[in-house]
Amino acid sequence: TSPEDRRGRPVSERAFIVRGKPIEPPPGLDVLNFTAAGVHRFRCRDRAGKPVTELVIHETVTRSVEETVAVLKKRGLSVHLILDEHGRFWQHSDLADDNLAHASQHNVASVGIEVVNPYYPSYLKPGMAWSTVIDAPWAHKKKYVLPTPAQAEAVARFIEWVTSPAAGLAIPRTWIGLAGTKLAMAEVESAAKLKPGVYAHHYFGHADGSLLVLYAWLRLEAGLAPDVAFAEAARRGTGVRWNVDLADLIGAAKKE
Repeated sequence: TSPEDRRGRPVSERAFIVRGKPIEPPPGLDVLNFTAAGVHRFRCRDRAGKPVTELVIHETVTRSVEETVAVLKKRGLSVHLILDEHGRFWQHSDLADDNLAHASQHNVASVGIEVVNPYYPSYLKPGMAWSTVIDAPWAHKKKYVLPTPAQAEAVARFIEWVTSPAAGLAIPRTWIGLAGTKLAMAEVESAAKLKPGVYAHHYFGHADGSLLVLYAWLRLEAGLAPDVAFAEAARRGTGVRWNVDLADLIGAAKKE
């Protein structure tokens, strides 16, 4: 489906579905939901009215939305949203009502996003949207393909929206990986337990999502411009094993 096709679709198909109702996204967020022809809806369990208090950021090790859907179906997994390389969300389940298999014990309380990313340098091909690789001791195999700037910005904008009253959920803008002035890039011991807030999957599962959470923090809490935040996320995420130190930015915010 092309961007032009999406613009011509009904507003109800270009909204986030929450409790069966469409909620028009704020400016800067682009979504096509499962009520549109050709958008897969995953089978799911009903949350039975339990509150949604967590957001989990994953990365796919694939190169397209279609490939991601196929892999998830083959593995008996599912996710609410898939984010393509252009920064467009494809919604595959209701954010409030559907309990999906993407985050183990966190499934019942969370919304899951899969960000399409080859992840491993060996999966890159010429002409792809992804191209930049950093040395990342926190990543699997110690090398990491950066998401596209559009993807990083879409994740930040989504976090801003989904943690606001406008989304109609109960996810607070609490950074689960942040302890003092250090933001985790790897495992977080307490993250195995359910706690309201924003998670990288890496905090309790596979080695994915950390760089995107870092970017979102730099945008939403430090107030950096998109290009500056992207460069800072890449710089601070390079060469570290467990966490990045944000003392300089947190200290500057306190002074202001």
